[in-house]
Parts: sequence; structure tokens; C-alpha cells
Amino acid sequence: MTSFRSMTSPSPAHLRRSPSQQRSRDRVERILDAAAAIVDEEGLDALKVVDIAKRAAVPLGTLYQFFARKDDIVYALAERFAQRFADVLEASLAGLDADCEWHELLDLLLDAYTAYYRSEPALRELWVGARLDPEFIRADHQHNNSRFANTVADAMAEKAKVPRDELSTMIYVCWEASQALLETAFRSDPDGDPAIIEQTKVMAARYLAPAFAQEGRAAT
Repeated sequence: MTSFRSMTSPSPAHLRRSPSQQRSRDRVERILDAAAAIVDEEGLDALKVVDIAKRAAVPLGTLYQFFARKDDIVYALAERFAQRFADVLEASLAGLDADCEWHELLDLLLDAYTAYYRSEPALRELWVGARLDPEFIRADHQHNNSRFANTVADAMAEKAKVPRDELSTMIYVCWEASQALLETAFRSDPDGDPAIIEQTKVMAARYLAPAFAQEGRAAT
């Protein structure tokens, strides 16, 4: 099975230079941690490079060695969120029972998605708040969601009643739609509107049910 970790680019495109030593990598992590904390506490509009450097306890000149401008920090932070979510998905599948039904896997992944959104307030500000370039979001979805769909299709292909490639396309469409609905759930409620989250699960299950020759589950 393809690792979810491979869903994301190995080196953030928005770094001025990629850190080669552990000390430098630690500094970049502190910079991103500081940016995330400020976004969480004060919002994206309050984010300033000088405040990021101060909070990260790194000289301003050191910050500029890695990031040319604030926007590069924001997009590197968004890329890190995507990388960490890949880890969350992989961890969710690590102990998966081979006999797990497709709808159980679907619920598991959607629950992991909503839990991650709840745990990362800065992520909600960036993604749900529509503060990122639409082209960046489109490219991220196309790259990561395609890999995600292929990975899940590989895991469930033996139980499906449709060809593997068709299953992958269905999972891709389902995940794109589910993401949009879950972002709506968190746009209206910081903890995620429970009714929208539940209906997202119902929608996703009913859409994928024909691939497994089953009726979509009813709303609970």
C-alpha cells in the first residue's frame, strides 16, 4: 500500500532554502509553530514577520534565510498541515482490521479529518477561512486527494464491485465533496456543526454504496 506520507511534497516549495542540518530544521519548525500560535490567538491579519521571529526566539535575519516574506511562511505552514494530516490518515489505517467494511473505513477517515480540524485552530483559519490562494488549494487537492483516492482504492479494491480505477475516481469525488461539506461545518462552528458532519457521512456512504453493491445507509 502506498504510504499516505508520500502524499505531500518532501520539501516545502515556499522555503527560500531547505534546511540541511537538524539545528536548522528545528528553527524552521519553531518559526512555523510561532506563526501557527499567532494565527490561532490573533488571526491571520495580525501575523507579522517580526512577531514570528520574536515568538520563535530566532533572529530576524535567520528567519529571512529561510523565508523571503510572510506569505511564504503562511504557505509553508499550510503545507505542514497537509503533511501532518497525511500522518494522521496513515496512523488511522495502521491497525486496520483486514475484515473492516468499506463504510467503517469511510467513517474512520472522516472522523480523523474532523478531529484534526478540531485540534488545529490555525488550520481552520487558513483553509476554512478561505485565506489561501485558490490555485494553491486546487493544486493541493489535485495532488493529495488523487494519491489519497488511489491509496484507499488499493485497500478496498478486493471488496468493490467496480473496477479499481473507477473506484479510485469515485473515492476522489467523494472526498472532494466531503472536504467541502466539512469545511462548511467548521465555518459555522469552531467545533464542527454536528448535523453537517453527520450528513456528510450519510452523503459519502450513499454515494459510494453502489461501488460495493449495497444500499446507502440512512441518516441517524
